[in-house]
Order: sequence, then C-alpha cells, then structure tokens
Amino acid sequence: MLNWPVLELMKYKDTPLHFNETLDLKKDLMTRDPEIMDVTPIKVDGYIAYDKGDFVVSATLNGSMIVPSTRSLTPVTLPTNLSFSEIYLGDPAHADQYEDGELLIELEGDRLDLVPAIEDHILLSIPMQILTPEEAQTGTMPAGEDWNVISEDEYAQTHDEADERPNAEFEKLKDLFKDDDTE
Repeated sequence: MLNWPVLELMKYKDTPLHFNETLDLKKDLMTRDPEIMDVTPIKVDGYIAYDKGDFVVSATLNGSMIVPSTRSLTPVTLPTNLSFSEIYLGDPAHADQYEDGELLIELEGDRLDLVPAIEDHILLSIPMQILTPEEAQTGTMPAGEDWNVISEDEYAQTHDEADERPNAEFEKLKDLFKDDDTE
C-alpha cells in the first residue's frame, strides 16, 4: 500500500516506478480533521524515480469528500483532484542541488511511505471558505430569530468610522498622566 523498501526503489534509476492504487483513507482523514463528514476512496496515480540517491515522487489524487459549509454547516461535496511532487532526500546534504520552492523531505528509515504525504496534501487542499452552490450563487447569509450574519461590505456601510466617537471615560484618563517632556 504505497510503502516500499528503499533498496527496491533504487532499481528504478533508468525507468521510474509507476503506481496506481485506490486508498481508503476515510478513517485516518476523519481522525485528523473531525469536520470531514465522509471521504470516497482516493485514486492515486504516480511515479517514483531514483536520482543520485534521492527519490522524486509525482502523484495525482482523485476522489471527493463531504465537509460542512463554512457559512451554514450544510454538507458540501468537495472534489479532491490535485497533483503534487516531492523529493525524498537519501542524504540531507543533497538539499543544495535543488531549487528553492521544491518540496524536500528527509527520508527517515529504510522505507518510503507515501500515505502520510497523500493525507497531508488532501487536508491542505481543503479551502478556508466552503459554500454550497446556492450560497455561492446568491450570497445569502444565515439568519435566525433576532440575529443575522452580514458581510464585511454590509458592515462597512452601516458603521462609518467617522461616526465612532471615543469613549468618554477613557478621555478622562488622558489627563492623569501628563507627558514628562513638559518639565
């Protein structure tokens, strides 16, 4: 399950190792992020190439998950279609030979396990704002009895900063401590 001994992967310096598996990561992802409601099996397709003591991994992930809307908590199906590339360093001294911005990971032990990296990339792909199609189209905000959520623009229109006056009690405190510069 996407876990290989390093000695076996060293054989793939001329031709990369192709892998194509479907993983059931539902339990692990839901444990790591309790807001996730469901996860379909994730299809993983990729390559591992051995290059000068390091392992270059490229993978594409396809699946979906159900997460709550950040506005109304209504379940939203979120497609998970992403690709990533990582370089697993056999020796930390090899880091200088790569460009800035490349994801470099020190290989620990004698096995290369891609499952934690796949889980990390899936979790990192969850956007900060998740809306149902209706919420995205209409822009409606949740409301209840005696309350409603307003957007930042609506808030700015109702609260003009020029109208805000300083607290009178704090104004009285200003005179308590005069500047030492006046002496």
